[in-house]
Amino acid sequence: MVDLETVTVRNDLEDLPAVYTVLDRFCTGAGLSDAVRRTLCLVVEELFANTVAYGYPDGGKDQIAVTAALGPTHVKLVLSDRARPFDNSGIPSGPPEADTVEDMGIGGLGLYLVHQLADDVATQRIGNVNHTTVLVPRAKD
Repeated sequence: MVDLETVTVRNDLEDLPAVYTVLDRFCTGAGLSDAVRRTLCLVVEELFANTVAYGYPDGGKDQIAVTAALGPTHVKLVLSDRARPFDNSGIPSGPPEADTVEDMGIGGLGLYLVHQLADDVATQRIGNVNHTTVLVPRAKD
């Protein structure tokens, strides 16, 4: 049984598949459902992509660490980076009212989605490192 996996990759979207590979191995080893695996991948994708796009405005090179830990009722994801400070724990407002999907603006829904999929999202900055912790339920209702 796998109860902890960590992967460290470049702050580059091209490295996201390596994170998925580790999450897949973690979920298989822990006996987690495919629904939980997909949720973990989606949460990581949204947070990772936001960090890469907005956390390094000058395009600086860095590494992002992603850790998945198995708890009795949740999977704890922790993303650690040295990007600019950003607090992911604030719950954003829902999608704007729009007549059609095409009328909705691009962006702004990813963090909202993360909060909808997780039971808790918290960010802590220690020194120059952001640690975003997300608790994803192990079972879907």
